[in-house]
Amino acid sequence: MQTPEHAEFPAELGSLTPLAGWLGDRLSALAVDDEWRFALDLAVCEVATNIIRHALHEDASRAFSVEFDIRDHNVRVVFTDAGDAFPLERLEAAQRDRFCEISPLLESGRGLMLILLSVDRFSVERKADKNIATLDKKISV
Repeated sequence: MQTPEHAEFPAELGSLTPLAGWLGDRLSALAVDDEWRFALDLAVCEVATNIIRHALHEDASRAFSVEFDIRDHNVRVVFTDAGDAFPLERLEAAQRDRFCEISPLLESGRGLMLILLSVDRFSVERKADKNIATLDKKISV
């Protein structure tokens, strides 16, 4: 078991590159293939983009935090932000329609579908005026 690692990033799209680097550093010791890494990286970047654009409105004076943890052959990435509440009905709709065809031109909902298809579990909850988004991906052994 390892101790969870934390980082904080400003709410600007320029944070996606340092976030990807931070995640890559954490994943470097894992014995997983490139497809597995790409899927988790995609989900992490999609969640961060949603937080930056929709919850925190690209306000660089605000920030979101990310926690990375590995336990029992599972990687967990938890995002926390104090932005606008995440519309849970959108996640529920995406979960219902998870395997339906989605237009590549459709902006709304495409990121949620990509997240759901890239990880084993994705959840969002609102607690104490904060959004908490959790990604879980099993480590293939």
